Amino acid sequence: MLDLIYTECVARPEDPRFDVVEDSAETMEQVVQETASQLAAGQRYLQDYGRVLAGVGTQLGDRQAVASLLETVRTLVAETTRASELNRSLQARLQSSASQVQRLRQSLVEVRQDATTDALTGLVNRRGFDARLKRVIARRKLDDAPVCLLLADVDRFKTFNDTYGHKTGDLVLRFVARLLADNVKGKDTAARYGGEEFAIILTGADEHAGSRVAEQIRASLDGKRLLDRGNSRSLTGITISIGVAALGVTEHPADLIERADMALYRAKNSGRNKVCRSSDVTGSTTSS
Repeated sequence: MLDLIYTECVARPEDPRFDVVEDSAETMEQVVQETASQLAAGQRYLQDYGRVLAGVGTQLGDRQAVASLLETVRTLVAETTRASELNRSLQARLQSSASQVQRLRQSLVEVRQDATTDALTGLVNRRGFDARLKRVIARRKLDDAPVCLLLADVDRFKTFNDTYGHKTGDLVLRFVARLLADNVKGKDTAARYGGEEFAIILTGADEHAGSRVAEQIRASLDGKRLLDRGNSRSLTGITISIGVAALGVTEHPADLIERADMALYRAKNSGRNKVCRSSDVTGSTTSS
């Protein structure tokens, strides 16, 4: 039991993305330490150079023989040359450090994108959806722009999957994902919410506008014939049910999702291949 708890809650997941993050953190720490060391060394030498200049200034203020004056100038030239070389070296090292930081930044961007992208459909995954919905709702408090959520579910997908196989089922999910992606623009977000369920976040759209988008998606899919190139089989009867809910003034993400989900189940319970708005729901039972 203790081993199970450790594995689930403490041990690092076996995910290559964690290796990238750990490696990047270690490299970043090394870069910071090296840069700090370089700057400290440069600062120490500049202090020494300052003392040399102060000494030269004092010497030049005194009456000196020509030989002593030439020696003072040689010292000044040597120290200035050394300072110039140190500066060039420091610039090169800092440029190298900046390049390393840029590469690390790009790696972390790619990891973050990979962590929030559904591998099958290429849409935003559930983690990315949750994060974006929170950001959209936070912005709503600033600009007061309407926000609408669409939850969509492929009708009778389990039966379809059992009949034609998971490979063909994946083909259907990718097809639906492309259809949803084609109907979002700008700051809108299309996501795979889980299994055969999808979500769309529409910014600047109230429930009426969201219903129009949902109906456009439903109608675009209805009657489509999808060709399975693996066996040249034409697939028909692929439909989708969609629930629509507009964000309330002080509503939390979970509440918005729940209302959209209720509208979705209402659409499925009333015959599927339909769009249902949250404002039209007066009570419904669940259906698969």
